[in-house]
Formats: sequence, C-alpha cells, structure tokens
Amino acid sequence: MRTAYQYKLRPNKEQIATIEMWLELLRRQYNYRLGERFSWWSENRCPVNACPLVTPIPQLRDNPEYYSQKKDLVN
Repeated sequence: MRTAYQYKLRPNKEQIATIEMWLELLRRQYNYRLGERFSWWSENRCPVNACPLVTPIPQLRDNPEYYSQKKDLVN
C-alpha cells in the first residue's frame, strides 16, 4: 500500500522574502536566456522567398540552444 504525504509550507516573513527573491532571480535568468534565443533567431533568419543569391551569407553566431545555456548556468 502506498501512502503519500503532503505538507503545507508555512514560512515566516523572512523566509517569504528569501523565496520571493529567488523566484525573481530565476524569472530574470529565464527571460534573459529566452531573449538570447529569440534575438539569435531574428538576427539569423532569412525568408525563403527573399534570400540574397548574390551577396554572401554572413557567418552565423553560435546558436544559444537550451542545453548549451543549461551548461552555462554553472558559471
């Protein structure tokens, strides 16, 4: 027979402030990384019907994908 326990958090005011600070830092980090991916996409995209055939295509930046950003979080 499996039993599962659920505990309710009842943090005090100091703990609430710490939790809110951590959540804010995590939100900012997530939005920054997501912004990196969107900016890479907008800088390196080229519509199929309007790609320049005469001019050379510039070198692409490194793609900031999820896993490369995940490894970078350790720094």
